[in-house]
Amino acid sequence: MTVLAVLPTSTTIAPAQLHALGDDFVLASWESDGPETSGRVVPTLDGAEVRPPYTTLSVRTSWGGQRVLSILRTPDQPGAAARFVAQGRVIAEAPTDTDFPHLDPAFLLGSLDAGSRLRVVRFLFDFARSTPALRGDAGFAAVCRRMVLELSPVPSPVTARAAATDELLLCAGSLSAGFGEVTGAVIIGHGAVGPAPFDVCVGSAIDKRGRLAMSFLVDRVLCVPGNLLVVMGRNGLACRSFDAVRANLPTLTEHLSTRRDTPLNLRQHILRGLAQRGRSDATAAAAVRELQVLAPLPKRQVADAKRSIGASLDLAVPTGDGGLFLAGWVHDPHGLSAGLSVQTPFGAERRLEVLEHRFPREDVAKLFGTGSTDRSGFVAYLPGAPEPAAVLQVHAELLLGSGGSIKLVPPLRPLSPAEARAAVLGSLPPQFATPQLLETVLAPAVAPLHAAHMASRRAPEIVSFGRRPENPSVSLIIPLYKTLEFLRFQLSSFATDPGMADAELIFVLDSPEQRDELVHLLQGFHGLYGLPMTLLVQPANYGYSAANNAGAGVAAAPRLLFLNSDVIPDRPGWLASLLAALEERPGTGAVGPKLLFDDDSLQHAGLYFDRDVRGRWFNHHYFKGLPRDFLPARRERSVPGVTGACLLMPRDAFEAVGGFCEDYVIGDFEDSDLCLRVRQAGMDIRYVPSVELYHLERRSISRHTGYTRGVASEYNAWLHARRWSGLMEELMAHDWDEAVPPPPRRPLEESLLRPITVSNDLTPRPSLLADIRAPLSTSDSPHHSGRANRKRK
Repeated sequence: MTVLAVLPTSTTIAPAQLHALGDDFVLASWESDGPETSGRVVPTLDGAEVRPPYTTLSVRTSWGGQRVLSILRTPDQPGAAARFVAQGRVIAEAPTDTDFPHLDPAFLLGSLDAGSRLRVVRFLFDFARSTPALRGDAGFAAVCRRMVLELSPVPSPVTARAAATDELLLCAGSLSAGFGEVTGAVIIGHGAVGPAPFDVCVGSAIDKRGRLAMSFLVDRVLCVPGNLLVVMGRNGLACRSFDAVRANLPTLTEHLSTRRDTPLNLRQHILRGLAQRGRSDATAAAAVRELQVLAPLPKRQVADAKRSIGASLDLAVPTGDGGLFLAGWVHDPHGLSAGLSVQTPFGAERRLEVLEHRFPREDVAKLFGTGSTDRSGFVAYLPGAPEPAAVLQVHAELLLGSGGSIKLVPPLRPLSPAEARAAVLGSLPPQFATPQLLETVLAPAVAPLHAAHMASRRAPEIVSFGRRPENPSVSLIIPLYKTLEFLRFQLSSFATDPGMADAELIFVLDSPEQRDELVHLLQGFHGLYGLPMTLLVQPANYGYSAANNAGAGVAAAPRLLFLNSDVIPDRPGWLASLLAALEERPGTGAVGPKLLFDDDSLQHAGLYFDRDVRGRWFNHHYFKGLPRDFLPARRERSVPGVTGACLLMPRDAFEAVGGFCEDYVIGDFEDSDLCLRVRQAGMDIRYVPSVELYHLERRSISRHTGYTRGVASEYNAWLHARRWSGLMEELMAHDWDEAVPPPPRRPLEESLLRPITVSNDLTPRPSLLADIRAPLSTSDSPHHSGRANRKRK
């Protein structure tokens, strides 16, 4: 308890009156004709400061004096003197009784002008906002109701227009055109008073009656006859009464879809309110998504060849982690634009001052007749904080130097993360995907979208054909996507090979739309050959790595063979030879065979890494395109890696390195990433030329338009190099013509956690084509010879 030392001066003490302000608080008021009270006013009882909360307001009266109001807790000491102290002096005093009269609004507001009345009302509501005990006080609610009705005896109605959710309604009314900026809104019920749950949205168009449209979201339980909405503004106060809610209200999307003229600010206001509630209410969060999907804004662009400036925002993809990817074009030959402003439905604004990453757009060049000089296309990535709910559509403005703007609206963002990822990857021609653009624009957008897609996985469906082997020696895991026509060749070779009797066959379908077709096909093959098989049907296409990992997850054997569906053995007995090569040398983490094109030329004799003329790392196959019996390709040896088209490894090694990395998009570089993990863990990788299989290369991936038409390959190559550049540099410094493998590496975990650096050495390696043309001998370097064909795998 604080005891104040005061200097009571009877000539300056004003008599105060205490009025009941509900059950727990009283309002003290007094008049003064002296100078305006300055400093903090402290209420006391018998010289001791009362317990907070309390507050004081001073307003001028029409006769030139001042009226001072102070809210404090109801005194619990009958007969104690209530004094009000400012700057160490008592300025007002009131007796305390056990029964305080009710507050008379006419007395409280009398002799005050409109501005002072507004201050008094806001004073009471602001104190209630910060004092929970007062908001639920029926007596205080009654005082507020009488005070508001004193100012507005006949409130205008507000009416429920639509149901945003089962619990939230969209209501509408009007305000006078001169009302000014809204500063707050309060709802007065029969036993409580408190802030409106959502802000009020006021339109800008004045109707024939000189009114402005007003809309707001409100809980259904508050939207009942007798409740009052009090809107406070810079220039006044408005009181509105709730009408009864009619039955069969339209849904919010139905209401907005029938009103094509819904102002953009109202639509954004509704989305913000739903998103705010959506943090704790799943139905409100669902309404945010539904509103964007079912009632999207129409695309808006400026594409008129007669105008000197044009622009379009073709793609705007919020990535879920706060980032925003943009793609579009700006035709501005006169330099009129001053940047781009993008606003989300929830009020966040991002600005792009400079469109840094530009590239030609043939369609824009044709429209404006600019020809080869056109570089109007752009992509950009803007970081930011995550939004409270999913953002599917934004709106934007191309800012002009004069202060004006051109409004732009992109189409709705692709709904699924996979579609959004494909749209981002297809937003620019691959030749313009520079390392800087990949680093700063594409990767920050693609990575969270890819992660969201992978996180949506459900367990695959398992379909069995025959009885699975009880103790298989090896599990063959064969991913399938689109291409099924090679299965009859592959399965017929398996069925006629006695060495396959102890193998487990697992197919993983990554194109679930083919499920019935494939089940029918495998049932027929099972009936024809009697081969037991297991089919996993993925819920969606999650890529090569996820398919292989899913197959490994159900495999029963201690060895795993990852095999493409377009790989056909040359002869029986191949599997036993491959298994023997894996077991021959302890410490071997993976082995791979010789792979052939259908014209008997070499497709793969081991995998190595090399930079292109721009310094970018890519995967290459030794001796690709050379004759099947090319002498250096006939020697078994250690290699930097082997292709995932046919890769055999122990299960414990596969699990030790964490399986296939699922960060890559669609299907590229996953096998070399796995090999580099094996190398990083200190295990060897060997090429086995005695085992020969035919590989009809990249038949499945060629059917994936999201890969072939976009920059997925460049993204994967960038990601692969960013992660493994250092290890690839070390591996390729080793002489792979030696009989011994390179020395063991440090533990895998240490490598994956270390900082990743990308070499800036852009110096092309000298061509060694002469080595290929020289007379061949067993001492020819397979690494050097392999550079005869630098085509990517």
